[in-house]
Amino acid sequence: MAINKEVVTQAGDIDLQELVIVKSSGTEISIREGYIGELNLFEDIFRGGLYGNILIVDALNLSQAIELTGDEYLRIKMTTPSADANTFAINKTFKIYSITDRIMTGDTGKQTFIMHFCSPEVFIDALSPIYRTFKYNKISSLAAEVFKYISTSRTGEAAVSNLNIIGETQNSMQFTSPGWRPIKIMNWLASKAVGAGYKSPAYLFYESNKAFYFANMEALIDTAVKSRTIYQEYWYTANNLVSAPGAERFNTDLDMQYRKAQDLRVIETYNALKNTTNGYLANRLYTFDVVNKIRKVHDYNHIDNWGAFHHLEDLDGQAVPMVPIGPGTDGSGALRAPQGFNQVYMQHDQLYTGVKNNAVDDIDKILPIRTSALAELTNFKIELTVPGRTDIEVGYVVNLHYPDASPRSVTDKSSWKDDELYSGYYLVTAIRHKITYTRHVMVLELIKDSFKGKR
Repeated sequence: MAINKEVVTQAGDIDLQELVIVKSSGTEISIREGYIGELNLFEDIFRGGLYGNILIVDALNLSQAIELTGDEYLRIKMTTPSADANTFAINKTFKIYSITDRIMTGDTGKQTFIMHFCSPEVFIDALSPIYRTFKYNKISSLAAEVFKYISTSRTGEAAVSNLNIIGETQNSMQFTSPGWRPIKIMNWLASKAVGAGYKSPAYLFYESNKAFYFANMEALIDTAVKSRTIYQEYWYTANNLVSAPGAERFNTDLDMQYRKAQDLRVIETYNALKNTTNGYLANRLYTFDVVNKIRKVHDYNHIDNWGAFHHLEDLDGQAVPMVPIGPGTDGSGALRAPQGFNQVYMQHDQLYTGVKNNAVDDIDKILPIRTSALAELTNFKIELTVPGRTDIEVGYVVNLHYPDASPRSVTDKSSWKDDELYSGYYLVTAIRHKITYTRHVMVLELIKDSFKGKR
C-alpha cells in the first residue's frame, strides 16, 4: 500500500473515520470522539471470526442514554492514510454481545466499561444448525455452499460477506450434517481437504479483517514464495546496543519507521517433549471399519517426508527443518516414535450408495499428515510489536531481521548482524490491532517452519 506521506506524520497514524453504535431500532450514536479509551481487534488463522473489545470512558452516561444491553451492532471504519484508503480500509459491522467491567471512577460521575463484539457471522452460526445431506462434490465447493448459511450483508462492504478459497481441493466427499452449525462444518471439511497440487492437507477456515478464507497453509506459503509477495521487512533493534542498516533514518524516514519493531518476544520455541507427544515428528492412526470388521495401523514419519512440502525458507533457496538432528528410535534422524501419539478413526467404506472415493475413505492419507503440519505451525512462535497498518491480514508473510546476540568486537559495539537461524521469513498467524483515537499499534504473532541453508 502506498502511504500518503503528506498526511501521515509518523508510523502508526490512523484515520478512525467511523465508530458508531447501532440499535435494533436504527438509532445511531457515534463514540468516535470523547468515549474511546482503547479499541482492540483480534484476527487469528485458528478462529472462524473476528473478535474485539473497546474500553469506553463514559462521562455522559452513554449506557443509559441509548440503553446499552449488549445486543447492539458496532460499525467501524478506519484506515491508514493512504493513496487508496477505500480499498485498504477496515470497514466492518460487528455484533456487540457483552458489556463487562463497569467501574465508577471517583466522585466525578465518570465510569468505564468494556464493550465486547464479534463478527455477526458468529451469531448467525449459533442460530443455524444444519440438518441435510450435501451431495458429492469437491470439498472446496462444499465449503462455499456451507458458507452461504452464515453469509450476511455488512455496512460499507459488498452485498454479503464473501469466502476466498486458497488452494482448490483435489478430493471430494458427500456427507450428512446431523445438526452441526456452519462453522463447525467448515472446520470439519478443512480437516478432510487435500489441495490440488499440494501434498499438505493443512486447511484452515478463518476470517481476516478483509474477508473469510478457506485456505491451504502450504498453498498460502507457496504463493508468497513464488510471487515474492512479502508484506513487510522488520528490524528489531535495542537502540543502546545495536544499529540496523539505515537505523539513523528510523526517526526521520517514514518507510523506515514502519519497519522498526518496538518489542520482540519469543513465546514458543522447540520443545522436544511436546513435539514427541503432539504427533509433530511422528504419529500413528488406527482405522476401524466396523461394517467389514477391518482394523488397520498407519504410521507416519514427518521427518522423512518433510522435504516433500513447501516451506517459508524456500523463498531464498533450500529450506531445512528446525528439528534438531539426533538419534531416533530407528537409529537415524530426530528422536521420534509413531506410537508416541495415537489417533483412532472409525471408517465406513462406501457409506453412501454409488459414492466412491469419499474423502473419509482416504483418511489415512490425510489425518496423519495434517496432524504434523498443524503442529509445525506452533513449533516456533514470535510476538512482534510494530506500527499499525490497515492493509495487513493474517496469512501474510513478513521478513524479520532477528538480531544476533553474539559479542561484538572491542571497536565495533553497534553494528548490525542477523541471527543466521532465526532471521528470515515468518507467517503472520494472528494480529492484535490496538487503536486509540490517533494511534495504531499491532502485536503480530509470527511462526517459522524452517531454517535457511545448511544447519
